[in-house]
Amino acid sequence: MQRRTFLKLGAIASGTVAFGGVSRLATRTAAAQSAVPTVDRLVMTNVVDNIYDIFAKGGKLDTVTVQRTSLGKSGTLLAEHGLAYHLESVRGGERREVLLDFSLTERNLLNNYAVLKVDPARADAFILSHGHLDHYGALPDLARLTQGRLKPGLTVYAGGEDTFCHRVVATPAGTIDQGQLDRGALEARGLKIVLAKQTTVVAGHAFTSGQIPRLTDFERPPAPARLVAGPMDSMCSVSHFGVTRVEAKPGDLVPDTFQGEHATAYHVKDRGLVVITSCGHAGVINSVRQIQKATGVEKVHAVVGGFHLAPAPDEIVAKTVEAFRTINPDYIIPMHCTGLNTIMAVHQAMPKKLVMPSTGTRVIFGA
Repeated sequence: MQRRTFLKLGAIASGTVAFGGVSRLATRTAAAQSAVPTVDRLVMTNVVDNIYDIFAKGGKLDTVTVQRTSLGKSGTLLAEHGLAYHLESVRGGERREVLLDFSLTERNLLNNYAVLKVDPARADAFILSHGHLDHYGALPDLARLTQGRLKPGLTVYAGGEDTFCHRVVATPAGTIDQGQLDRGALEARGLKIVLAKQTTVVAGHAFTSGQIPRLTDFERPPAPARLVAGPMDSMCSVSHFGVTRVEAKPGDLVPDTFQGEHATAYHVKDRGLVVITSCGHAGVINSVRQIQKATGVEKVHAVVGGFHLAPAPDEIVAKTVEAFRTINPDYIIPMHCTGLNTIMAVHQAMPKKLVMPSTGTRVIFGA
C-alpha cells in the first residue's frame, strides 16, 4: 500500500446575508458569484466524533494538511455518538471562528474544547445543522456556562422550525424519545436565533445551504424518524415539516422529512467548495448539489461530515459513491453516521480522495 493511501486510511486495515441560487448547476452568474464569500484559509477541527483513533495518520497531502491530536499532557479526547466542529477561517487580515453543532453531552464537548484549546467565547457565530440530540445536546449547557462571555447578540443559525420540535424514533418495540431543544431557553441566555431557510452568509466567511431540495431518487430520510405535531398555529405544526396533505392533531406522530436540516460550506480561494453535511438526512448528494446551485460554484474541494449511510443498503451506498465520482471532489472526509460500509466503498472506488475520521482531527484547506 502506498504511503499516500495509508495516510488517508488511518487505521482502517458576524453579518447575515441571504442570496439566491442560479438556474443551472454549471452556470456562473455575476450576481451569485458576487455574494459568495471566499476565504484564503479554512482550518476545520473535528471537536467530537464517534471515534478517536490514536493511530490515525496525519501529514501533508496534495492540497490539504491533516493534523491529528495525540495523547498528551493537555488531556485525553473523548468520543461519543455525536458531532461538533470548530471552523476557523482567514481572509486577508480578517479571522472568523464558527462553532458548528454541539455533540451529545456537555462532558465530552467541554473536555474536547479544553484539550484542543478552543475557546467558545471567541466564536463569531453558532450553526446548528438540525434538531437531533447528538448535534444539539450540549448547546443548552454551553449557553448557560458561557452566558455573559459570548459576543453580545451571538447568532445561532438553524435551518427551520422543526429544529426546535419534539422528535422520536418509531420502532416495533415502541418509540424512542429524541428530545426537544428549547428555543426560548437559548434566547433567554442571550443567543439570537435565525432560521436560515435560504442560503445565508454567516460571519462574512461561511454560508449555509438553506433548506435542501430533494432531487435524487435514492436519498430518503430515515423511515423510523417522526416529529410530534403541535397546534396548527404553532411553530411545530405540520405546515413547517415539509409534509403535504397530512391531517394531524397535536401530539400525533408524522414522518420527519428533516425540512429544516441545512449544510454549511466555505468557498476556499483557488480550491473550491468545502461542504459540511453534518448528518446528511437530506442526502449528501442533495446537499452538495444545493450548495453548487446556490453559489454558482461547481468545483468541490471536499465533502465532509456524516452522510447517514450506516444503515443504508448496498445499492444506496453504491449510488451515492457513483454520484461522488460524478461530482469529483478532491477529498471525501466521512464522519459520525456515515458508516464503515460507505467508508469502505469510497476507499475502493476513490482511495486517493479518502481521509479517515477521528476526533481531534484538524484539516487545513488553502494557503
